[in-house]
Amino acid sequence: MSKMSIFWSVYFMLFIIFLLPTLSYLVMGLPDFLNRNSLTEKACFIGHILSGIVVYTVAPFQFSTSVRLREPNKHRMLGKVYIFSSLVCILTLYANILPNSICESCQPSQYMATSLWLIFILLGLWSILNKKMELHRRFMMSGFICAAYFVTVRLVSYTLMGFFDLITPNEHASFLVSDIFVWLLPLLIFWSIWLRNK
Repeated sequence: MSKMSIFWSVYFMLFIIFLLPTLSYLVMGLPDFLNRNSLTEKACFIGHILSGIVVYTVAPFQFSTSVRLREPNKHRMLGKVYIFSSLVCILTLYANILPNSICESCQPSQYMATSLWLIFILLGLWSILNKKMELHRRFMMSGFICAAYFVTVRLVSYTLMGFFDLITPNEHASFLVSDIFVWLLPLLIFWSIWLRNK
């Protein structure tokens, strides 16, 4: 099994583990603490969950080198599904999820990550339409780093919050700094490598 296969297997397993409590909302109804009472709010929340599942399910195939090189038609078809689902996920975030975030300290970071995700998706679409393949790959990978927030923020929350509590003056700052760390650090690492190898 290749390193990428191991990575995607572990990542998808973590996604499923973290998703299970959220999936229960679809069966048992949304809990009161989420404060989604109207039909529109519930539709946005459910639409966000379902589109996010599509994004996370399609991503391993969309970023697979073998699929991209050996099955270009499948890659293009999955790419359309991935972009459409990403846009639905992003729009539902803006419309209902972020304004009602249960972590108020995290909101600035969540808006930044969501906005970057949208920008990267649009730049990825622009670059492929203009036949800029390497830029397309980089922008789409950057978009997924932002999309991966659902998993990475939970990993950081379970493993590194003690560290952020130590280096920040209060709980508000700890939540904010750790939330930014989740998406900013991997973006900086990837882009520093790409810019060095351009």
